[in-house]
Amino acid sequence: MKYDSLSRRRFLRKSVAACLGSASFAALSSRMQLAMAQTAGDNDYKALVCIFLFGGNDSYNMIVPTSASEYSRYANVRQNLAIAQGDLLPMSAGSHDYGFHPSMSALQQLYNSGQLAVLANCGSLIEPVSKQRYNNHQALLPPQLFSHNDQQTFVQSLARDTATTGWAGRAADILQSMNINQQLSMNISLSGNNIFQSGSKVFPYAINGFGVELLNHFDAHSDDPQEVSRAQVFRALMQGADNHIFQREYANVQERAWTLAGDVKSALDTQTPLNTQFPEGKLATDLAMVARLISARDALDVKRQIYFVGMGDYDTHGDQANRQPVLFNELSQGISAFNNAIAEQGLANQVTTFTMSDFGRTLTSNGDGTDHAWGGHHLITGGAVNGGHIYGTLPSLELNSDDDIGEGRIIPTTAIDQYGATLASWFGLPAADFANTFPNLVKFDRADLGFMT
Repeated sequence: MKYDSLSRRRFLRKSVAACLGSASFAALSSRMQLAMAQTAGDNDYKALVCIFLFGGNDSYNMIVPTSASEYSRYANVRQNLAIAQGDLLPMSAGSHDYGFHPSMSALQQLYNSGQLAVLANCGSLIEPVSKQRYNNHQALLPPQLFSHNDQQTFVQSLARDTATTGWAGRAADILQSMNINQQLSMNISLSGNNIFQSGSKVFPYAINGFGVELLNHFDAHSDDPQEVSRAQVFRALMQGADNHIFQREYANVQERAWTLAGDVKSALDTQTPLNTQFPEGKLATDLAMVARLISARDALDVKRQIYFVGMGDYDTHGDQANRQPVLFNELSQGISAFNNAIAEQGLANQVTTFTMSDFGRTLTSNGDGTDHAWGGHHLITGGAVNGGHIYGTLPSLELNSDDDIGEGRIIPTTAIDQYGATLASWFGLPAADFANTFPNLVKFDRADLGFMT
């Protein structure tokens, strides 16, 4: 049953008033913010879309210095991997002399029009780290630096030890009550299960770029009588599974999944197709599905959503000169088309897309590619982004500088906790919940990096 929004607001106001009669305001302040957000108008929708670049993105070829002196340092250390200075796409806005990789013209346009920002030298940190403290083994470091699995887990979870939840999952635990539809998770993944979206109560709902995965030949609404009968028998079996606790729980999960899949499919099927054309490729296909799901937000009764989209093949130990242009073009064109699809819906200010990755890569070439490193650059785009600027601190690209711990492995100067907190603040996470969601944030001097309005 879909409740009238005015009645829902009255109910929430009365609920908040009743709660205040039995508990202190301080204890309920963050929950009051959530309740008030629920009573906001129908335009109070926001989504975060994480594009995770699996393998470790060599972002030092994604944005490159263009001034004569800085480019000379870059070319000297990058050697055979250096992008020709004349091929770089100028970043005309902002105070930095940098350019995009020549395969990223669509992102250049977004940056120069103020719709995209770059966050420089961000990475996995538990506390600020200097080269001296690193070399003297005095710095508290994330577990197993330079390891794919460990660093993917850390940037998604921010956990020093065993990770069971991610920062998007912990945020969703707090914010899930903003959605009227409590059956559909706030967190939707186009890349299967992941720790980033896993909370104590909220877990990612998986879908693929082609839609909801339904049980084959079990459609209760099919025109085929045998299929309808098969679905009825299966459902009867599920409803009769009560002999053992595990049987009952399995049956309940199956029933919920079956019902939810049908609801999501129905919501998607009732939407008017978007006019925006997406390019070919898995990333674009996944982002097109995210755009379709966002278009179904009212049918799904949701106000807040976090999406996770993975893109692979960034582990460029070899053949980087040929692989990287393809990757960057796919990323650039996919993000651009997605932004157009969101603008088509009038939601440019309400959807923010951002990149993450395992880690950056070495400045030095291994002969045919680059190796695992630490800090790197990230992209943030959307109408609510203070675009056309590079945020954070750009590192020196000179070997053996104070930023380099060896072979061009750059120490990050901005933490993932700060990156996530800036996004979460815009998304509506109460400041009172930052400490639990971003456990290392207290060690850094800024919780808001300024790239969101």
